[in-house]
Formats: sequence, structure tokens, C-alpha cells
Amino acid sequence: AIGNITDSLAVVKHMVYDKKLISARELYDAIMSNWEGKEDLRQTILNEAPHYGNDNEYVDVFARWVSDVYGNAINSATGPRGRWAAGLFPVTAHVLFGMFTGATPDGRKAGEPLSDGISPVQQLDRNGPTAIIKSVSAIDQKKFSNGTLLNMRFHPSALSNETGKEKLIALIKTYFALGGMELQFNVVSRETLERAREKPEEHRDLLVRVGGYSDYFVNLSPELQQEIIQRFDIGG
Repeated sequence: AIGNITDSLAVVKHMVYDKKLISARELYDAIMSNWEGKEDLRQTILNEAPHYGNDNEYVDVFARWVSDVYGNAINSATGPRGRWAAGLFPVTAHVLFGMFTGATPDGRKAGEPLSDGISPVQQLDRNGPTAIIKSVSAIDQKKFSNGTLLNMRFHPSALSNETGKEKLIALIKTYFALGGMELQFNVVSRETLERAREKPEEHRDLLVRVGGYSDYFVNLSPELQQEIIQRFDIGG
């Protein structure tokens, strides 16, 4: 959950040390209470604090640092089958692990899904796709030979003409030029996904990219369906 770790560190720095909007103890108590009675603070964190995925070096420096610490530790280890290789892809484990993870400083409540792969926290990337790939490129993906995963979801209207398709091609090329390793898309609207959840019998052929694999949306667990719906809708 690179997105959650990165945002959490940035929130502590921003809220406690730089802006001094809250004490470390007050933030700790809010987290331990699962934000009970602290919704105003949580909304301030979600809407006013800086977040990963928006091409903000203030935040992205933590993505670089965290991924370096993790990648260096894993890549230096060996086991019975030889040298370990670090990877940054959860497949669907970010939903399961989220169920067993308490509240976090970035405003996430206990039990909610973690961010997937190296993607930003769901719905907190607000400056468009180019800002996302700029933030993600802060991670040295050469250290992760076991693979990385960046999910993006586009509204069909964003790719409804040749100009939109050309922009997507340029985005992909730019991402790899910046050192990206893997990029995958869902081109489907939030409205379609919500209708499929409500009337699965009418959407049995709706395929979605989950996390390193594709599956029929109606076959996914309710928790995973909700997580895919929450991924930020670009365009539309």
C-alpha cells in the first residue's frame, strides 16, 4: 500500500510538523478511535492535505524513500531458492489486507481497502493522468524485478475519438520513458459498474482489469467490486 504509506507520512509532516494544525497526540487519538468524533479532521486531511498521485514532490519524496527501503531490504535477502526479488503488486490482497488493518493517518478508516500496487489512494489523485505518472515515476521501478502495478480507470468518453486515443498512446509512452514498468486500464464508467452491481444478470459479459488479471465484474466479491468503483474516474 505505497499510496497509504506515502500519504500517511506526508499527512504527519504537513499536519503536525509544518502547519502545526494538530498535535501528534491528537492525531494518534483520532486514528486509534477510528476517527470517531473526528470527521472534520478527517475531511481536512482528505481534502486539504497533499496526496500522492498529484505530481507534488512534497509527497512523492516519501514514495521514493519507502519503496527504496522496502526494495533494498527484499533484494538483499536470500532463501532456499536463491535471491529474493522485490515486487509491488497486491493482485487483490489490498482489499483483504485492508480488512485487517486499522485506521491510518491518511484518513482511511479501519477495514477499508488499501491502495492497490503503486497506484494512488482511491479518489485522491485529482490532477489528471499525467500527474499520476509523474508521481509514480518517483519510485525506482528497476528495483522491483518481481513486478509493479499501476491501475488507471478512464471514462469511455475520454477515449471516444482519435484525439483521446492519441493522448492515451502518448501517456503510455511517456510513462515508460519515465521508468515505468507496467500500466493497465479499465475503460468503463462508474455508472456502468454501479448498474452491473445492481443488476448482475444484465452485465455478465462485463470484463474488468482487477490487478494483474482480468475477471467478470459480476463474479467479484462485493468488497472488490466497491474498490474498483472507487478508483478515480478520469474524464467523463
